[in-house]
This record gives sequence, structure tokens and C-alpha cells, in this order.
Amino acid sequence: MIALITFLLVFKMLRNIKKEGKSPPGPWGVPVFGNIFQLGALPHITLSKMAMQYGDVFLVNLGTVPVLVVSGQETIKKVLVKQGDSFGARPKLHSLSLMAEASILTFSPYFGETWKLHKKIAKTALRTFSKSEAKTSTCSCLLEEYVSAEAVELVTTLTELTGRKGYFDPRGEIALSVANVVCALCFGKRYEHTDKEFMDMIENNEAAQKAAAAGAVADFIPLIRYLPLPGLKALTENINRFENFVKKRVDEHYASGDENCNRDITDALIELCNRKQTKDNPLTKVQLLSTVGDIFGAGFDTVSTTLQWIFLYLVHCPEAQIKIHEEIDEHIGNARLPRFEDRTELHYTESFINEVLRHSSFAPFTLPHCTTSDVNLNGYFIPKDTCVFVNQYQVNHDPSLWNNPDSFMPDRFLDKNGQLNRSLQEKVLIFGMGVRMCIGEDVARNEVFLMVATILQRLKLEYNPQEKLDLTPLNGMTIKPKQYQIKTVLRR
Repeated sequence: MIALITFLLVFKMLRNIKKEGKSPPGPWGVPVFGNIFQLGALPHITLSKMAMQYGDVFLVNLGTVPVLVVSGQETIKKVLVKQGDSFGARPKLHSLSLMAEASILTFSPYFGETWKLHKKIAKTALRTFSKSEAKTSTCSCLLEEYVSAEAVELVTTLTELTGRKGYFDPRGEIALSVANVVCALCFGKRYEHTDKEFMDMIENNEAAQKAAAAGAVADFIPLIRYLPLPGLKALTENINRFENFVKKRVDEHYASGDENCNRDITDALIELCNRKQTKDNPLTKVQLLSTVGDIFGAGFDTVSTTLQWIFLYLVHCPEAQIKIHEEIDEHIGNARLPRFEDRTELHYTESFINEVLRHSSFAPFTLPHCTTSDVNLNGYFIPKDTCVFVNQYQVNHDPSLWNNPDSFMPDRFLDKNGQLNRSLQEKVLIFGMGVRMCIGEDVARNEVFLMVATILQRLKLEYNPQEKLDLTPLNGMTIKPKQYQIKTVLRR
């Protein structure tokens, strides 16, 4: 009888496995901690090496949480696009829950038709105001006007810093300039770089990103979140400061707004919020605050980090900087400022930017995803509520897609006629894809191009020969370049 019962249980288990599919492979871990100590200082590189052993779909245990790691261009496309709704949620992780208070669209675990509509509202607001008519006749749109003005201001600031200090670290000034573009779109004003409240907000953003590392540990080892760790406390405090900064701006707009004149994105969202809430307009005041936070995030961190890496690569590869100078001189000259439309002519400049995005892969993973239902992926059964890491770095350094992927080669994006190879550009993963794709990609690409073209039209960047340039990144939510020093030389 016992033998019969055992046989029936095993038979049922095997039948369920056959019906559902097999579980993904993966490395053995240790109790409580799982594979967390195997990841090292740069998890994206470790997990890319594991993909070579286990394939595009494998499972690791980070502390007490099983995590599905997805690699490979086609498999990632299945997860983010073809089966996007099945992988569209966010896991209920401690750090994400803290950040979701300030940024519902990006970090919230909730996913569905209401979330999609909310994202559409935010994306439409960003696109509408970035493309609205410029206040001056020389620019094609409002975004171009804001970016061009900040780029010119940044040229002046970098030149002054060179005069005062010689060599200096440009990362802080880059962050302030990019934040001003987003503030102009969201709040209708720019801030002086000496404005204390503005500078505190930028510093809080940087501090929150660093503190998020402490939050990540608490995500996978729950006991840690109950300990008085300074990192978790700092994360909460910095998120609250950012929320207060946004709330103050929104309250000022409520007090000074004119329903017949939308000055910026915040005014447009307030108008929408004041309408009767329907299934087509779910925006509440609380959601409005987080939507402004989402738009601010979409337009700030990615652009700022991209430009910080670009400056480093420009001084690391002076021959590439010379080619960009020559291309700008040939197609634009110095009689006018660069414009968005010049992207179609400055093929090498665009190629250089794409290679920085690919080679640095400063967003090595998308934010974690979570399955909304049981799903089959590449023959493997993935249960509902499984945490998913999408390894963008692996795609950007996949030798089956890129020749000598670890080498920095801007020319790789040019075809035999010197034109930008757009099909190759589309293989670079930084902004994600599908339903969770970053809403600010178009804005970011235009802004980065115009900043680079304007700065290099006027300046040559040089590194400090007494310091060794180091392309090894600082790990975080986005991986940043280490401190480096440059100086500028006026070209004209």
C-alpha cells in the first residue's frame, strides 16, 4: 500500500512537471544567503558569465528570494515585448516600495489597465510640452530652446572653472545643467547653480541612489530591514526630501495657475487632475505628485549619467573628439548653434553617443520585473510573482551581436557610406523596451546630442595627465563613472 501511494504521488508530480514545464537551471547557493556572495562588486558581469554556463534563462537565489535572470536579445524581447503583460509588474521589494511613494509609475508593483493609462498620461504630457512651440524663433521647439540655453550656460561654466581651477571634476555641473532642463519643462523655471534648495535636491538624488544599495540588501534578506542601518534611514530621508521639493513646486502652481494658460507640465497635469475622474482620467492629486516625480526622473538621471560618461570617453579617446569637431565644423560651422535637426547630418557624433551607451551600459539591468501569472519561457515554467532581472549589459556585450564587444569602437555604428546604421543602434539596450520602457527616451536622445554638439562646437576637452583615467564604474542603480578631472580649451 505504501509503495502504491508513493508511486501515485511521484506519478502525479512528474505529470505536473510535464504539464507545467521544467524549472530553470542555476547555481547552487548556501542557506539563508543563497547566491548573494557570488555576485561580487559588479553583478551584471557575474550574471553575464553565468549566462554562458546556464543559458538565457536561469535562476539564482538572492537571500530568500528566487530571481529569474534573463539574457539574450531574443529572450529579452519575449519578456519585455511579446509576453510583456505576463512580466509587466514590479516585485514587492522593500527598496522599491519606499521609492514608489515618490514615483508610482516607475517603482510601483501595481500593473494593469489603470497603470497603462496613467503612464500614457505622463508620456503624453512630456511629449506635448517638449515639442510645444519655442519662445524664441530660432529653436524648433521648447525642449530645444531649454537644452540649447543650458548647454551654452554650461560652456561658460566649464570655461570659468578651467580659468579658476585648471583641472576639475565636471560631474556636478553636468547634473545641475540637466536638472535645470527638467525643471524648466516641469516647473517653468531654471535655477541658478548657487541656489541652495536646488543644489540640495540634486545632492539628495545622488545620496538616494547610493543609499539604494543598502535597500537592495534588505530586499533579499528581510531581517536587515528591521536593523537600524544608516543606509536605509538615508534612503527614506532623501526620498522624503525629493517629495517635499516636488510638492512645494506643485502647491505653488496650484496657487498661481491660470486655467486658461498652461505654463508647463505641472499646469497641464493640474488641469487634468481638476477634471472629473473617470476611467479615462484616473489622475488624483497624490498621483499627480508622483507623476511629476516620474517625469523628473525620466528626464534627469539617464541624461546626466550619459553625459558624465561621454565627457570621460571624450578625453579617453581624443581621436574620436577630433572627428566630432571636424564633423561639427563641416556641417554646422560657428555661425549658429547646433539644433536637433542636425542629428540627421552628424552621423559620427550619433555613432559615438551610441557606442558610449553600449560600452558603458550604465543601466546594466532594467528595474526588476515580476510575473503577473504563471508563464512559460523558452520551455521553462515560471510561477506567478517571480522576481525577474533583465540583463541589458549582456546584450550590449554579446559577442554574437558585436565584434570585439569589450573594445570601444564608435565606427561600428557607421555603414560603408559613413551613415548611421539605425538597425544596429536599435540593438543597444539602455532604456528598456515594451510596456515598462522609459518614457523619456526621445527627450534624452535629443538632449544628449544637443549638449554634446554645443559643447564641442565651442570647446576641446582635455584630461589631467597626472591622473590615470579609469573606466571602471561605481556600482549602483545606474553605474556612474569614478571621479575624473578635465579642463577645457576654447576652440573659437
